[in-house]
Amino acid sequence: MPGSKVCLAGRRALLAAALALPLAGLTRAAEPGELQPWTGKTDAPRIDLLHPDGTRFDWDALRGKVVLVNFWATWCQPCVAEMPALQRLREQLGPEGFEVLGVNIREGPARIEPFVRKIGIRFPIVRDTDGAVTKAWGVGVYPTSFIVDRTGLIRYVLVGESEWTTPAVLSRIRPLLGPAPGR
Repeated sequence: MPGSKVCLAGRRALLAAALALPLAGLTRAAEPGELQPWTGKTDAPRIDLLHPDGTRFDWDALRGKVVLVNFWATWCQPCVAEMPALQRLREQLGPEGFEVLGVNIREGPARIEPFVRKIGIRFPIVRDTDGAVTKAWGVGVYPTSFIVDRTGLIRYVLVGESEWTTPAVLSRIRPLLGPAPGR
């Protein structure tokens, strides 16, 4: 477990301290599990990583979709707790052009693959083995999730775990699912 990173356990004090880290794109202090508009650098950093099975992930294949990018680890309890909700969100919105991408932090296939099978995750998972992608996205707290629109711009951030299919969350994501550019 990287010593400089934090697994958010839902405590407001921990979140307040953690937000002093690189999450400068928040418009105000967020409550745990609250989707916030993103005002930082808007272009989503490219994700060029491998799946746990060693195949290359194709970031360009997501072009034209709304993507929830979730940074997580198997040792992080809030990360584990929200995985079923992420899967439900993908199932609910997938037909409308929505995808979830899980970016695992510095764990190997021996930890990731049994976890994914046990939980029943069917969205793509990639491995950030050296932490470079996590750093490029400015993540210092796990879980942290970003909503990227169809054009590749970060629109929202959520620090901490969430129940992803609530009306409040869906009301932020659904407007992004309008027609893809050029349709």
